[in-house]
Amino acid sequence: MKLLGVVVSSGAIYYGALAVPDAAQGISHIAGTPERLLPAAGLTGAQRLADTHQRLAQDIRVLQPDAVTVVATRKNNQWVYRDAFERISMISALMLTCVEQGIPVEEWTTERIGKLVNTPALKLASFDHKAVGFERIPTYWNVGRGPAFAAAMAYATETRSTSGEGQGS
Repeated sequence: MKLLGVVVSSGAIYYGALAVPDAAQGISHIAGTPERLLPAAGLTGAQRLADTHQRLAQDIRVLQPDAVTVVATRKNNQWVYRDAFERISMISALMLTCVEQGIPVEEWTTERIGKLVNTPALKLASFDHKAVGFERIPTYWNVGRGPAFAAAMAYATETRSTSGEGQGS
């Protein structure tokens, strides 16, 4: 099974793609997969949204995940409309892409993710990169990829526990 965690942060979409084999094998990152998507700088409004949607669709076709977990937005009282609109547009484009490609997509809170990966919700950026097979902290880890991988790992953990895999290990 392939799982994809996604974070929208600092105007970009960050990916965390995991291979989740049966319980006898470890979970690890999928080498060579896209790391992030930046919306086109030269486009605005509907054109920017359409372009983001098309590029997300391309990335999702390449990744071919069995499920996508989006890290929910934490409350931020300092947002201006423009920033909130951009974030909501990116998340909406991702969800639409998943629905179009028949891929289950869920939004999970940082609290739910943190509980499943034993990392405090506010510290998901410090999720252990070695837990998903990286020797060194990868590019964009602290700005989005760490929490994206934590989300994918949380989904894998919950899926394995509800299916009975890994119990008694």
